[in-house]
Amino acid sequence: MGVQLVSDVNSKAVSDYAPEDAALLCAIGRLVCAWTMLEQSLEAKIGLLRDAMGDVRTVGARTRPSMAKLMTELRTMVAMRDRRNASALTEISAIERDMQRIDRFRALIIQGFHQPEPGGFTCRDSRNTIQHVAFEHLDGEIAALEGVANRLLAV
Repeated sequence: MGVQLVSDVNSKAVSDYAPEDAALLCAIGRLVCAWTMLEQSLEAKIGLLRDAMGDVRTVGARTRPSMAKLMTELRTMVAMRDRRNASALTEISAIERDMQRIDRFRALIIQGFHQPEPGGFTCRDSRNTIQHVAFEHLDGEIAALEGVANRLLAV
């Protein structure tokens, strides 16, 4: 008794997407790259803060730290730097909330991408519900991510 495979499953290779889907693939790539650039900028900012405080250790010497660990370290360093001024910590909390929202959106796109649709694409969320994501929403989240990066570097 062998395992029977389903032979009529429709699978579409990325190369089979129509040229009009190129904008979609490019936008998803921009989202992923913007997140990675934010992580790298945050690591560099923490390195500069450490250097200014006289600490010469590298950030994440063995494994790359998660965004949560980087934000925790940034919050700790800013608290040590500005002991009496809580405005920077308030801004970091606001930035962190925005980053968590964008990260949930990013996870929806990366883990739940389903197929291109007119005006955007569909994704399946963690409850297996199909959601339509418009190009404008994706562009808005990318712009929000770039804004978060600028706010974070200004802290």
